[in-house]
Parts: sequence; structure tokens; C-alpha cells
Amino acid sequence: MLPFWGVVQRQDSGFWLREWGFDSLRPSKRPGPHDGTLPAGGSRARSDLWYASCVTAWADLTWLCIDTETTGIDPARDRIVELAAVVFQRGEVVRRMGMLVNPQMPIPAEATAIHGIRDEDVAGCPALLELQERFLRHVRAADVLVGYNWPFDAGFLHHALGEAWSEAIAGKPVLDALVVVRLDQVGRFWKGPGRHKLERAAEQLGIPWEGKSHRASSDCMMTCRVLWRLREHLPEDAQEAALKLQEARKKQEQDFAAWQKSRTPT
Repeated sequence: MLPFWGVVQRQDSGFWLREWGFDSLRPSKRPGPHDGTLPAGGSRARSDLWYASCVTAWADLTWLCIDTETTGIDPARDRIVELAAVVFQRGEVVRRMGMLVNPQMPIPAEATAIHGIRDEDVAGCPALLELQERFLRHVRAADVLVGYNWPFDAGFLHHALGEAWSEAIAGKPVLDALVVVRLDQVGRFWKGPGRHKLERAAEQLGIPWEGKSHRASSDCMMTCRVLWRLREHLPEDAQEAALKLQEARKKQEQDFAAWQKSRTPT
């Protein structure tokens, strides 16, 4: 297991990277009021608009992909046992982070069968609240939030961290790679059981798996690689892309409910 917030790649693109953490997810040489300079003849307000016009495509922004492993599927009853995040920029993993978390409850055998994490693995690990501020600092700094079945991980984090989580993600575009995979023009009609699972999506797209499946750090990396491969299926603007995926998720859920209803004996 990597140390929490561990460096896995080089320093580049003007990022300030340190051995066990980083102060910013954004380039340190952002133009405009952030480094004390302004475009010629421009005010600070115009400078902000000028910078925004330079960075509009979500694929060019800094992503933070978040994934959890848990003791079960109910946020009200179950707990997080592993938390990971990957900083991804323009097709590359910039930083990988992850740590086992003490759920302060036994890990059921059926959960261990999925992710392989046992009670003895987390016995000496910190509780989630001990990691909260470090984790949320980087959530706040991200431009775009990414996940695979985002409501699952976000539900656990909201239940565990409450308003602090809600405030950290407020206003940020969220891109759920699972919804992209399920789009009609991507993988809706793929065949076979579990056809939309992350491992199957990577296989269908010819993306070699890195690390262990159902471990949070590896799942984050693969989610980013899947979304990067499928980026052409979304609008370039981050908020427009997030809105499209919200609408697509709603339609996918409606279609699934109708399919279930059609299979129910009358």
C-alpha cells in the first residue's frame, strides 16, 4: 500500500510536488491575479475571465478521481475501509494517493471476498475523520471530480464527513465514467454479465489493467484512463459535460426501471 498522498511521478507542468503532499493541484504559474501579473491593459476581473477562456476543455483541467472500498453497500450502516484519489492531467497520472482506513467495525467476509481487506489489515490504521482535512484540502483544489458510479462513493463520503464534504465539492463538475460507458454510442449494447463493470470496460477499450482490481487506488487510475479514452463523447466544457451526464444517468435509470418492470410477471 502506498503512503497516503505518495508521489508516483515527476515534477513538471509548474506543479509544486513534495515528498508526502502537495500545496496545489493547479499550475503554480497561473496567469493573472494569482501570480501578481495581469494581461496587458486588463483589470483583475478581466484577467480572471481571460484565464477562464484559456482553460475551458475539461480534458485539459486537473481531475481528482476518488474511490472507496467499504464494508458493504449501505452508507448508513457500513463504513469505508480504503480511500484513494488520483490526480490526473492530460492523459497522465500526476499523483496517486491511498490509505487503508479503520472502519471501527468488523469487515464482513463477503466484503473481504471482493476487495481482500481484512480486519487485521486495518487494525492499526487511522479512522477516516483523522484523514478528513488532508483529503478535503485536495478535493477543494481540484478542477473536476471523477468517479466510477460516483453516487456510491459520494454517498459514503457524505454520510461520513457531512457538510464538510458537501462544501468541498460544491459547484465542481462531476464526471461519472460509468455513465459514459453506458451511453448508447459507447457500451450500452456490450454483451455478457458485468459488461459495464470497470474491469470489463477497460478490457473492451483495450486498456491494460494496472494493479489489483477492487482496490481503490488501482480503480481510480483505471477510471481516469477509461474516461480519457472516451472523452470525445462529451462536450468540451466541464459544466456542460457534467450536465449531460446527469441527464444521461437519469435516462439510464428510467430505462433500467422500465426493463425491470417488463420482466415482472403480471
